[in-house]
Amino acid sequence: MTSQGRENRKVKRVALDQPLRVIISSIGAQVRYEVSTRDISHSGFFLHFENPNRFPFNQSSILEVWAELEEGRAVFFNGKMARVVPKDNAVLKESGAGIAIKIVQIDKENERNLFDFIARQLAAGTAQEDVA
Repeated sequence: MTSQGRENRKVKRVALDQPLRVIISSIGAQVRYEVSTRDISHSGFFLHFENPNRFPFNQSSILEVWAELEEGRAVFFNGKMARVVPKDNAVLKESGAGIAIKIVQIDKENERNLFDFIARQLAAGTAQEDVA
């Protein structure tokens, strides 16, 4: 993504030093997929995925997402695929291959926990603001 794209963002992204464990599934499905992310914001996550074209969901899928912020403490939200970045994409050098997940529904407690987690990571120096 260009610096112009970064400037157009409504919410800055944060790069974590340590990856978060993320579990995703279709709403009500028993099959769950485990992925990870180091790239989060108040409005979504970028899941690094080696071959995003093989991702078992499509852009109309509403997902159940559990992101483990700390051991034994996860936030839950419903999300939707916002964008797929395949290996051969021009922005790959900056973001890597993967899938951007937009938060479409999150309750107040989980939202507060996510905001607090991001603020603590930035304050502790274990994350940097506004990554690619």
